[in-house]
Amino acid sequence: MRNSPASREQAETVEQVRTNIAFEHMVFAVLTGAFVGGSATLLFGIGSAVFRSVFSMSVLVSILLNTLLVSFLIFLVGFFTSLVVGAPLFNALEQTKRRNIWPYLGAAIAVAIVVIAVIYGGIPVASDFSFGIVLAVVLPAVVIALTFVRSMQPHWRAADKEEAFKLKQLN
Repeated sequence: MRNSPASREQAETVEQVRTNIAFEHMVFAVLTGAFVGGSATLLFGIGSAVFRSVFSMSVLVSILLNTLLVSFLIFLVGFFTSLVVGAPLFNALEQTKRRNIWPYLGAAIAVAIVVIAVIYGGIPVASDFSFGIVLAVVLPAVVIALTFVRSMQPHWRAADKEEAFKLKQLN
């Protein structure tokens, strides 16, 4: 009965539901990361303008537009990454029952490095780094990974309990 077509179909359906739930949590995490990246860009821009004594209405509008652009780009990159990297990574890790932050944080940092390399046209040396760009790229990546893992923990605990229950029934 366990290897019947109906039970395999049921297992595939459960796996698809888990993937859909994970993807929804990824999108929520990406939105959170876009908000954090935009907020950091806004605060850094305003602080920089005030510190350099060039704060004016036109500078404020420029900072606001830059903030919107950064938030939008973080969302686009994050959403695309969730489709291309996040969901397949989740499926692979679920099959091995590996449910912790490190693979997701590693993937987020790797994507951040790729984005920085694209922005700079290659891997920059340390003297080329702009604090604003690093803040707008690395901070949201870390926040996205942390938010995703935090929101998935109840689902992972439930899956662990389900597996323990099934194991107990077999014994």
